[in-house]
Amino acid sequence: MVNWNEVFKLALSRECSRVMFNREWPPEQRRIKGFIVYNVYDPPDVNLEDYALLFTGLVEQETRVSYLDILTKLPCVDLTADFHCVTGWSVSNVSWRGVKVRDIIPRPLSNAKYALVIGADGYTTNIPINALMEDTSIVAYAMNGSILSKDHGFPLRLVIPSRYGWKSAKYVKEVRLIDEAQLGYWESLGYHDNGDPWLEERFRNEEGSHRPRRGVKVEK
Repeated sequence: MVNWNEVFKLALSRECSRVMFNREWPPEQRRIKGFIVYNVYDPPDVNLEDYALLFTGLVEQETRVSYLDILTKLPCVDLTADFHCVTGWSVSNVSWRGVKVRDIIPRPLSNAKYALVIGADGYTTNIPINALMEDTSIVAYAMNGSILSKDHGFPLRLVIPSRYGWKSAKYVKEVRLIDEAQLGYWESLGYHDNGDPWLEERFRNEEGSHRPRRGVKVEK
């Protein structure tokens, strides 16, 4: 039986490479001190010993990367990046720890143009493959020096700082590689397939609008 407290201590004490996502402030974003936490569905309860990230779809062989390996064996990275929510708030200089997606995704990716990212809670979002493969796109297991809380996506969260926050799916369990965009939860409600904050790609057309979100709270 795995002693997860010891695993978490090891995961937080490892020497990791550092990467920073540096860009000018996007238009129409305001700085706030702490996250506003949104959940489309209730945070899931998972069995950590069975928990893994799956790569499926347009791959030569489906690949399973265990949670334990992500925390203790694979090359880790400390990412510092601003976090931008599509509703207009941003948090500066968030520190994430995890592994680069490009280091664990199966190759080749010759036919994949998008990924449908699926959370253990049932949440989905679609992401262009070029964004997923950026050097600063990671699968995070820690934030600001602590293992992720449930509010922030425990056990694993995708973090893509070049896109609005709804693309950084929490509780991530599967990355399905596909050849065309398959709408995720917010995309099916009119949100943009790409979601670039610097291009203000909030919605697919001018008729889009922000939808109510459940479970909102401000984290100090």
